[in-house]
Amino acid sequence: MTSRLSVLLATEGTYPFYTGGVSTWCHKLTQGLPEIDFRVFAVTSNPFSEVRCELPSNVREIVKAPLWGTMRPADYSWHQPVSDVLRSTLEATHANIERDYLPLWESLLGSLFPESALTAGSTDLDNLAATLVEMHILFHRYDYQRVWASPSVWEMFQHFVACSSRARPAETMNPTLFEMKQAYRLLYNFLSVLCFRIPDTDVSHSSAAGFCGIPCIIAKADRQRPYLLTEHGVYLREQYLNLRKDVKSLFVRWFMYQVFTLVAQLNYHFADQVSPVCAFNARWERELGTDPSKIKVIYNGCDPNRFRPCEPRPKSRPLVASVGLIFELKGQLDMIEAANKVKQVIPNVEFRLYGSASDERYYAKCLERIKQRHLEETVFFPGVTDNPSEVYSQADVVAFSSISEGFPYAVVEAMLSGAAIVATDVGGVPEALDNTGVLTRSRSPHELAEAIIMLLKSPDQRARLGQRAMARALSKFTEEAFLDNHRRTYDHLAYEPVCQR
Repeated sequence: MTSRLSVLLATEGTYPFYTGGVSTWCHKLTQGLPEIDFRVFAVTSNPFSEVRCELPSNVREIVKAPLWGTMRPADYSWHQPVSDVLRSTLEATHANIERDYLPLWESLLGSLFPESALTAGSTDLDNLAATLVEMHILFHRYDYQRVWASPSVWEMFQHFVACSSRARPAETMNPTLFEMKQAYRLLYNFLSVLCFRIPDTDVSHSSAAGFCGIPCIIAKADRQRPYLLTEHGVYLREQYLNLRKDVKSLFVRWFMYQVFTLVAQLNYHFADQVSPVCAFNARWERELGTDPSKIKVIYNGCDPNRFRPCEPRPKSRPLVASVGLIFELKGQLDMIEAANKVKQVIPNVEFRLYGSASDERYYAKCLERIKQRHLEETVFFPGVTDNPSEVYSQADVVAFSSISEGFPYAVVEAMLSGAAIVATDVGGVPEALDNTGVLTRSRSPHELAEAIIMLLKSPDQRARLGQRAMARALSKFTEEAFLDNHRRTYDHLAYEPVCQR
């Protein structure tokens, strides 16, 4: 162990290549703990992602693991000399693959199809982790693409699909060749994280119970490195929602449910400490087999010196504001529908929805809905704000319409800014607000509109809620407390004997 503690920070679709709440969390963590060296293992959507934030000097290394946009992951494994890449291609012969890879592949498929005629009993997570360790080692010897292109590997996959058909839902019984190829291809992309080098550190820390956790699982199973898992939203629930939206095939959807569930269970099983950002997430974690003694909530925190009430300026229209990435889980379409209902009661109301469009198709739907409801002079998308405190302070009501959440920074920022808040009752939002804001059901624009109308008509109630929200955030959700909790957790995991963890 080095004199300076080192942490492997694993991310997926977030820091440091994308913006959003989890990226903000990672930036606060790395910047706020300068005495710790961080090495980032970043699972990205493509190999061309660029760093989107200023990295502190204690971020010593970034390993980028692109899932998409490349046929051969080895082409983007910068730590490998070209000679090693060429050698791995030459050595990935049919005979070597059958001898060394097929037993590992059979073990993995047995976990993904646990009720097939080829397997029996529940999944052995320790054995599965050992399989992933061996695959990780093997994919540095044999070219990943050539292994997956082997007829023997594909035929074994087809065999497991056929043998498990009676144990699957009826609608997934007879997948077409196209559906099986789609499932195979998705697994190929997601498991490509096994190709990339895993930095050796004192502690591993994953920001999700997803594929970015696989390097941490390998570090725990192979190197005995302690593992901290943070849950922001509920990764598994959000993947279920994404699959329902993006994948039409019921067989492919069922198969990927199996994959995501197994990966989440592996993360929960191997983590020494599971730290959801809110107690709401812990219910899912316990349901998926997490030992309750491992679970310790660490709330997100914000800097009260940055987020504080600003002097309100005169304005000609009642203003409702929202801040967040523009994509389906943030529910901006519901906000637009709520705006339409609020306008019928308060005709001159204005809605400003700040944030970048992380889902261009969803953003286009929002703009089309605004036109359909004739709200061009009511609902605006001003883009990203560089002064969120002013946005929160100038708004009469700050509203959040999320369908799924962890413990959102935007809500805590608005609380510290003394805002009157209306938010959907999802994830950790009720824990954050308690009785200092108005909660409504998600996917209910009518309830959201009624709450906004009530507060727009009640300036005294807005003031009382804003004062209570600020007091609560100052007592519970500061950046200082957030950093102290993580500093103590890293020290505990790194220095305490294993038997005392």
